[in-house]
Amino acid sequence: MYRSLLEVYSELAIDSVSLGMVVIDEIHLPSQPPLIDVAGGSGTYTALGSRLFAAGAQSRMASLVFSMLEDKLSTRGLLEYEDDTFGPKKFRYTTPPLKASPLGLVNTHLLSARAVHQLATPEEILLQIPMLIQLRTQRGIMTRPFIVWEPLPVSCTMQNKQNFQQACRLVHVFSPNHFEMAAIFEETAPKTFQPEKLEAYAQEFSRDTGTTGNGIVIIRAGEHGSLTTQPLGREVWLPPYYQKGASNVVDPTGARNAFLGGFIHGWKASQDVEEASIYASVAASFALEQIGLPSCQTDGDGETWNGVQVMERLAEYKALLKVS
Repeated sequence: MYRSLLEVYSELAIDSVSLGMVVIDEIHLPSQPPLIDVAGGSGTYTALGSRLFAAGAQSRMASLVFSMLEDKLSTRGLLEYEDDTFGPKKFRYTTPPLKASPLGLVNTHLLSARAVHQLATPEEILLQIPMLIQLRTQRGIMTRPFIVWEPLPVSCTMQNKQNFQQACRLVHVFSPNHFEMAAIFEETAPKTFQPEKLEAYAQEFSRDTGTTGNGIVIIRAGEHGSLTTQPLGREVWLPPYYQKGASNVVDPTGARNAFLGGFIHGWKASQDVEEASIYASVAASFALEQIGLPSCQTDGDGETWNGVQVMERLAEYKALLKVS
């Protein structure tokens, strides 16, 4: 006798949920033909980042909830990179975006998730996080989920800084990339990579993040790696798994989201910012290797992604960092 997905969910503890989007992308890179109908969206790749580490029985818990809206178009977007560093870029939706919100979790066991990822503006965070907490309370769920916030790039402006600081108090993790963080503090984008400034910006925001000012700020900096910061001066710089110019890097779409999905899984496993950031960097590496999503295969030796066992890559990266 078959049971519905929601019946199965009712018996499982849900580790994490992404309230991100599923987007069908058209990607433009300099001096290359456009890439059409590429699987994208923050929800898609955040789920991937967590799923990479959930092999075997845990993989049953990694699923998507679909709502068929016959009167709506699928969300499509145009992503244009300005140079071959995969840094500066422009994005716009070419159809009206279909956004997820906490209301989409009502009457599902997903409402009880231990962690929640959101790609949102500060205003959306200020509205939706209290809504999420209220919906959980009404369901009798009194614990607060681990909330990871990825800011919507267009909202990252100096004029919005105060809104960002207010919204950060409602989340556990705030994670812009280095361009987005700089845009919150500076009118003009810096022409060079300035790690000292990023460290100062991250420390300022870490004091504003979390309900007690003990939150985590992660700045994802592409080929420069990542900076993970907590109050009291703890800073962790990690290099990317793939260095700049590596032939394995095919398309960066979704790597930022996969990074955060990996961080969520690593944090759940360790409660340590460095360990979680290592998981995050490994997760991002799988999103870089192809256009769209990586290929998953299962055989007698276990599960592989793009022909690689994820935990082997994790061990390899730790060896590179000399971390046990």
